[in-house]
Amino acid sequence: MPTHEKKRRYSRADVSWPVFLLTPHCIVRGETKNISLGGAFIHFLSDPVQDRSFRLVIKPPNYEGLLVVSAEVAWRSRQQESRPILPRGMGVQFTQIPSSARSFLDSVFSCSF
Repeated sequence: MPTHEKKRRYSRADVSWPVFLLTPHCIVRGETKNISLGGAFIHFLSDPVQDRSFRLVIKPPNYEGLLVVSAEVAWRSRQQESRPILPRGMGVQFTQIPSSARSFLDSVFSCSF
């Protein structure tokens, strides 16, 4: 039976790093569930914001400083009774990532395989 697994452009690493979503209107705290060179899935306890574009401040362990990237919403999930295991959050696509952040993420993926 053929599978319909979606091919991803980037490999993903399962990580639980603190993250802050910054918009002109508010700051929302969350946690990464997975991350790639192109984006991340971020879990929020409440629906974050309605802004489409924002800055993310990510604090990985074993990294001096913060990863600050520009991102936009790729998709949103909401917890439903029929799917209680799916965490509330959203997939984000990085739109601008500094070279230092990209180098750090490259090192995460070289160590995870």
